[in-house]
Amino acid sequence: MTHIRLAVTAAVIQQVNNAGQNQRQIAIQGASSELLAQINGASRSNRIPIPINGEFALIVGDTGAIWYAHQVTDIQKADFSSLYELLARRPDRPVQFSW
Repeated sequence: MTHIRLAVTAAVIQQVNNAGQNQRQIAIQGASSELLAQINGASRSNRIPIPINGEFALIVGDTGAIWYAHQVTDIQKADFSSLYELLARRPDRPVQFSW
């Protein structure tokens, strides 16, 4: 089963409070091997769409986090924002999404 474990850290929340909303990021704290292989190929010049729960295609341009600034479309930005807000309610507590 494909899965990814995501969290918003307290340090990121503090950075967002200090520097603004574009600093929002969701930490990738684990993933299934097939998904991890894709994520490990992500970079600033090789951004990869990852279908969280097979539905929410967020762009990964970093091997350790999903950044708001990497999202291209309005729906990706909205999906990221919703997921970020949900995870930020419980800082440093990873949630596993499986599909």
